[in-house]
Parts: sequence; C-alpha cells; structure tokens
Amino acid sequence: MRSKKKWAILLCCFSLIVSVGWRMLCAPGGFISPKTAYAAPLVRIGYAQTREYGSFSQVLLETARELVSAGCISESFLDKYEDVNFEMHFEEGDTKKLWQDICDATVKGAPYQFSRDAFFDMNEMPQEDYSDMVNRNDVDITFTMGTDPSVYFFEHEKKNKFMSLYAADPIKSGVVKSTTERYTDNSYALMDLTPYLRQLDAGYKFLQFEKLGVVYEDSEAAYDYSDIREIEQKAEEYGFEVVYEHVDEPVSEEDFDRYYEELKQAYRKLVDKGIDCLYVTISSINYEEKMQELLDDAIIPAGVKTMAQDDLAPLAYGVLFGVTISDAKEVASYVFSEIRRYAEEGVPFDELDMVYECTPKIGINYTTAQRIRYDLPFEDLQIVDVVYKNE
Repeated sequence: MRSKKKWAILLCCFSLIVSVGWRMLCAPGGFISPKTAYAAPLVRIGYAQTREYGSFSQVLLETARELVSAGCISESFLDKYEDVNFEMHFEEGDTKKLWQDICDATVKGAPYQFSRDAFFDMNEMPQEDYSDMVNRNDVDITFTMGTDPSVYFFEHEKKNKFMSLYAADPIKSGVVKSTTERYTDNSYALMDLTPYLRQLDAGYKFLQFEKLGVVYEDSEAAYDYSDIREIEQKAEEYGFEVVYEHVDEPVSEEDFDRYYEELKQAYRKLVDKGIDCLYVTISSINYEEKMQELLDDAIIPAGVKTMAQDDLAPLAYGVLFGVTISDAKEVASYVFSEIRRYAEEGVPFDELDMVYECTPKIGINYTTAQRIRYDLPFEDLQIVDVVYKNE
C-alpha cells in the first residue's frame, strides 16, 4: 500500500512539473505559444535588396532584435550588435555579414527563421540570375528592399509571398493597387503616405527658406524617389521658389569621381542662383566620406542652410536640419506583428494592414548652425529630438 501511495505522489509531482513547464514555454515572452509549437518553421524569411543601404540594414537588424524577444534568435546576438546603428555608420558588406550572423544565431526549431541561402543584392547580380530570387523552396516570405526587387517579385514571384518595405511609390510602380488592394494575393507593400510632406512642412517652419535648391538625376525613377512632386506641391502651398540642377547617378565605382565633381559644380550653380537652402535629396552620396567635403566647397561658405531628405543620417556629416521619414525599430515591430497575425492568427496575407505612419523626430547639426550663423529660436530648439556636433 505504501509503495502504491509513493508512486501516486511521484506521478502527481511529475504531472505538475510538466504542466508548469509547458505554461512557462507558452507564456508571453516564452519560446513558443500553443499556435507556434510546430516541428517545422511557420515562416521562413528571405531578403532581396536593390543595393546596400544603411536603412535597409537597420530594418533587418531591428527585425532580428524582434525575433530575439520572441525567442527565435539567441540573446548572444544582442551582445554582438549592441549600440550598432547602420544608418549612422555603414560599410560595404555589412548587410551580408548581418544576415549570416542572424542565421548563425537562430534557435533550432524556432517558428520564425531567416533562410541562409535566400539573401540577394541585385546590384551584385547579373540580370540573368535574378530568377534565382523567386519561386524558391526554402522561403515563405521575402523582404524586398527598394523599388527594383519589389517590382521584380511582383512580376515573377508565383509561388511564395513577398513584403515590399522600401519601394519609393509601390502604388505608382504597380506593386499594389492601393493602400488596401493588391493585384495578387501574395503581395504586400508597407506604405507611409505623407513622410516627405511632413518633412517639408517641418523644414519650412524651422528654416523659413525662400529659394530651395534641389539636385537630382533627370530621370523618371529619380523624380519619384526624390519626391519632386511633393516638393512642388509644398512650393505652391507656401510660396517658395524651387531651383533645380541635374546630375546623373554613378553607374560604377569608377564613376564616383565624376559624380562628386559634378555635384560640386551643381551646388556652385545653385549658390550663384541665390538659393538660401539646399535640399539634399536621396542619392548615391556616401555621407561619411563625402558629405562634409561637398558642403564645404560652396554651400557652407555661402551661409546656405541645408535640409536632408534621407532621414537624419546626413546630419552626422554636416547637413543642418532633418526630419525622420521612417524609423527602423517601428518598421520592424510593425512588419513582424503583421507576419504574426498571418502565421498565428490566420489573417489572410492579402488582408494584412499596409499603411503605417512613422513618429517624426527632428534633428539639427549645432556645429553647422554656428558655421553659417544660423540662430535657431529657443521655442524651436525645445522640440528638437537629436542634436549633432562635429569635431
């Protein structure tokens, strides 16, 4: 009798341990939930980019951090990338290395995984190899970073799903039909509808320019990604004049010397035309290596104010003013939450929400402000989020 009682007690203890252990695993922040306890991953993620770009890499890094919180990537990954910000400091090859580190740190059996062989940079690929990116057997969803891969996947991806995260205008480029409609049920395009309008509103309020200088490549693609339409819309609204110069983007590494020399010439022409502010549009400028040099040639000596289109990254290298148009952490959190809605809650992929609005942050370069003798009113300075200083 005593033996039977002993075994009954042991059985109860074992059942209690199993029950508590399972609840811990399934609890929020635990490794799995009842809906994600599968032998195979729920979602295998691929990645395709137009070219290397700090903002692309930062979104990928922030997505990896989201997966660490979800228990899908080892916490040791966070130590390796502590304080890393690719939007502030980026080197060639960083994105591929980040991808490999993510794959190396993935927890075995995790419900969300990055597929090691599904990383693509279209700038490094011959066109005949583009087909390797689509209709693969090792991915379920591919992140497409930039307009070119987004359009390519829309036209050629028939088997898997893709999420366009950085297309300049996904509606105009034909990736999706509208903010709520798709042409195909495997497509998704993240959209913030008014980032450059918000940026120009803030820029005009702070800088009060009368003649805005803009340099961009004279092509349809550059017209779109430089958001010339929005610039002209705000010029009409506020009554400032816009003066343009055109410089072709570089087509190879050897072409950058020509590109930077023509940029300097364009800036000089704009100064001669009497601009009081330069809008540094999205382009191929290497901010860390060349931005300050370009500004020091003619813009800063003439006391011309400068505003960055490409978030706050150019402010670290001499541009006076900037407003964020995206936030990598917010983007990653939003996109991963939508993936989980699809994978865990059963929301159809073509019904996921595509519209989000970034919380804007304002930045100023204090050193540049002093150099051009620009006095920022105290009431405006109070709402500045980030202040940069150069040595």
